[in-house]
Amino acid sequence: MKKRFLTILSVCLAAALIGCSGSTEDNDNTIQTNFKPIPEEISSTENMPDEPNTEEIMLPENTNCDMNITISPLNVSTTNGGKFQGWGTSLCWWANRLGYSDTLAQQSADLFFGNEGLRFNIMRYNIGGGDDPSHDHITRTDSAVPGWLVYDETKKEFVYDTKADFNQLNVLERASKAAGENAYVEVFSNSPPYFMTESGCSSGNDNANSDNLKLEYYIDFAEYLASVARYINDDMGIKVSSVSPMNEPNTNYWGANSWKQEGCHFDPGKSQSDIIVKTAKTFLAQGLSDVEIVASDETSPDKQITAYNSYSDEALSVIDRISTHTYSTGGIAELGALVKSEGLNLWMSEVDGGGTAGENAGEMGSALWLGEKIISDINALSPSAWVMWQIIDNHISAEGVDGKTDTGMVDTNGGFWGAAVADHDNEKIVLTQKYYGLGQFTRYIRPGSTIIHCGGDALAAYNEKTGELVITVLNKKAEDKICNFDLSQMKSIGKTVRAVRTSGNIEGGESWAELSDINAYDKGFIAELKGNSITTFIMRGVSLGTVSMKEISLENASVTGSEPWQNGGDVPENVIDGSVDTFFDGVTDGWLEIDFGEEIGFNTIGYAPRTGFESRMTDGKFYGSNDGEQWTVLYEITSAPALGMNYAFLPQKVNYRYLRYDVPFDSPGADGKKYNCNIAEAAVYVTELE
Repeated sequence: MKKRFLTILSVCLAAALIGCSGSTEDNDNTIQTNFKPIPEEISSTENMPDEPNTEEIMLPENTNCDMNITISPLNVSTTNGGKFQGWGTSLCWWANRLGYSDTLAQQSADLFFGNEGLRFNIMRYNIGGGDDPSHDHITRTDSAVPGWLVYDETKKEFVYDTKADFNQLNVLERASKAAGENAYVEVFSNSPPYFMTESGCSSGNDNANSDNLKLEYYIDFAEYLASVARYINDDMGIKVSSVSPMNEPNTNYWGANSWKQEGCHFDPGKSQSDIIVKTAKTFLAQGLSDVEIVASDETSPDKQITAYNSYSDEALSVIDRISTHTYSTGGIAELGALVKSEGLNLWMSEVDGGGTAGENAGEMGSALWLGEKIISDINALSPSAWVMWQIIDNHISAEGVDGKTDTGMVDTNGGFWGAAVADHDNEKIVLTQKYYGLGQFTRYIRPGSTIIHCGGDALAAYNEKTGELVITVLNKKAEDKICNFDLSQMKSIGKTVRAVRTSGNIEGGESWAELSDINAYDKGFIAELKGNSITTFIMRGVSLGTVSMKEISLENASVTGSEPWQNGGDVPENVIDGSVDTFFDGVTDGWLEIDFGEEIGFNTIGYAPRTGFESRMTDGKFYGSNDGEQWTVLYEITSAPALGMNYAFLPQKVNYRYLRYDVPFDSPGADGKKYNCNIAEAAVYVTELE
């Protein structure tokens, strides 16, 4: 192994930087990013002052910052033309459980979709399959979603009953009104009506690996979906924007006579393609041509890739959007890249979990976990919407439903599904810090804005119409941190920053607490991140501008480095092969050096982490040298970067022959283990702000 550095001459950056990732277009080694106007937005900065407050402006050179977050126009999302469509939740199953009560239904609409609440705008309405009335196996009190087709003993046939699903429709109607002009309704199916299935059961097939919809009912099922959608759209006056006919179809989760109604198996290929095509044709025939066709809500990105690659040409021709769930994240970067290459829109349409994050975070543990999930999903996939599974997953009721027992109150100091609990005994919705943590994103990053991808624990968005920049940041450490927000890549910035924070417990803690305004300096602002907190910063008067990047060719460069893992093929040369899918696995105390062959000038370093091992770049550093012996620190990575290329903007142009990437030597990382050197790609650029 090559010896460690002889001398470190100087540290060019006063604080560690978090790079931001983003997609760019390469044309003759010159990258141009042009921001396009966004036509609509809800302002999130009512009554925000334009002038700085009287407190002293904090400057980086005078402040001991723990970290830097750089926001750059290079990293804007291009999905859906750069337009973020919003946040939301499935109404299944919680709306079915509480919609009988006008009080609970209205509370849910106000708290989740209203302006004083989470400001969700997306509601996914479940068109239920009902179940055989003789069955009694669905024990979840919320999961037995009624079907719209019921058997008429007089007519001896199935007829539509528009009141059968009163509870869910009661919530849908109130929620769509609360969401206002940005309301977006998607109808989806967990199961066809039970009498259309092979098993005669809406919970799944007797063989959970086999399709449950009978072949002779494909058209009938498509007509069922279209008829319900048309009633909601035409008779109720609630615009239906999209339809997803399947839910996690390529799984064996859905077996007959199970305790819930949640999915229906459709094999990838012909089965999925046929229901997609028949749904599209039926919606068109029923006058719903403007309803988008969505496929196929698989449980994970890798399954969604399998599904997409198996669609028939006819199915591909009618699909308007791809939707995936992210309960597991295998293939998440690949799906994001695939959808971009195909020019399709993409949603993350369902996920939740019972995880926690932070250090002894108490009630903030679940909130920090959810914030971490939102950031990682959006940075990896670049979707135009992020939708939670059930905003309410637990119910309190002494009575239960039909002899079946509710789950009761959650342990708010642990992990739990949902972000609120419905108390039926007192007709009240109980909120948690997970709810307020979620609102740190949903209340301020609004439909019509453009996501700006950031590494680590930050997510940003910009609105062209209002000139607002929003940055939501997690601090998962127990101790407070000082962060410098580097906005030097912006064309212009505002003078004052509004700050809103959630931390601590419901009782005595902060829940969307308004903090003192922060004075900006000419290239950004500095703020304290409280331990175990989620903070949202809003700055007005920002102009994103355009950054041009000229990539410097490394065609004649050579790479050396430490031994790869088990002397395998993940060698140093992989970092300049132009692909983020290959990587260097330099293991413990690893390093690599790029010899450009001659001294070159650059002011930006590009780097990509190994997919799935982003945290291994934390505390890694880039160095420059002209003799390979004496080195200057150029850039330090202080938090896990995003997938894909990230960019380190240096304060000035430098001239070096050698670039080195190194992780700390023989020292435990944040998890107590030694550092590992994983890096997928490295590049250098000359950038200019236009």
